[in-house]
Amino acid sequence: MQSQPLTSIKTRGRRRRRLTAALLDLHENYLKSSSSRKQPKEAKNPIKIVCISDTHNTQPVIPPGDILIHSGDLTENGSFDEVQAGISWLSSQPHRHKFLIAGNHDVLLDDAFLEKYPTRRYGQTKTRHDLDWGTVEYLQDAWTTIEIPVLRNEDDRPCSASPLNQTSTRKITIFGSPRTPKYGVSAFQYTDEEGERNWSSKEETVILITHGPPNLYLDKRDFHRAGCPYLLDAIYKLRPRLHVFGHIHNAYGVQEDVVLDRVRQAHDDVMIGWGGIRTIVLMLFFGIWERLRGHISFGKKRDRGRVTTFVNASIVAGMDNHLQNEPIVVEI
Repeated sequence: MQSQPLTSIKTRGRRRRRLTAALLDLHENYLKSSSSRKQPKEAKNPIKIVCISDTHNTQPVIPPGDILIHSGDLTENGSFDEVQAGISWLSSQPHRHKFLIAGNHDVLLDDAFLEKYPTRRYGQTKTRHDLDWGTVEYLQDAWTTIEIPVLRNEDDRPCSASPLNQTSTRKITIFGSPRTPKYGVSAFQYTDEEGERNWSSKEETVILITHGPPNLYLDKRDFHRAGCPYLLDAIYKLRPRLHVFGHIHNAYGVQEDVVLDRVRQAHDDVMIGWGGIRTIVLMLFFGIWERLRGHISFGKKRDRGRVTTFVNASIVAGMDNHLQNEPIVVEI
């Protein structure tokens, strides 16, 4: 006689999530196999972006590139000496552009937090205003636009009279924010009630840098997902080409070229608990409509919308925050 389980625990909405996941698999398989899908061209002059996060006072060897991004938790305790040492290390790197946002450990950079918890100044009188940033650009809920020089070849010339090997520029808009959902006593955190307001006013950008991940994307921590659903909702409006973050060390990795269309958005809404049966019906409708459009186009290639690459660039791991992972290099 087989023993019976004492209890059976069923997660609320499990059947809906299974159905939604199956519909997304069908849709993604269609996108991959459809002859009408427009394949992305390989960039002739790609911009090389080196991504790191959560170094926690460690200094890994950083590969060369055009842009260096550090998405927070530069330090372990956030003291002035730690922050300055980390900035000086980043500033010494040869990359043309270097960007840093704070993480929840980098308390020196959060004036409001230090006002509430003055003991986290560790008895130091120097403030963030005394920091020497060198060649590092710090972003705190701020945008910046940079120009990257690229070499134009014959295929890129607007007219036959243009000289070969002419240099042009690519403009890249970047937004960076250190804020994460509240967990413990740390800097730059927001409550669930503040989450929607925190991300509601952001504008479209090419590179998005946040300390924490969006919900569902490289955010698994133990047996649950720790990403922010409000950030995920904002990403569907921002449509970044690249999203770099960290915070959840165990979820280090890359999720490349995710098509953020209406089918996936409906899937994500159901998975985070914001959608129900009506959303699943809409998801099915959007999937069918996409196939009908494919037939109507008579085999012509069509752009399926912008794709986003998600990067969790956490460098350290384990309870002791030891150096474990390599910097992640992305070309766009």
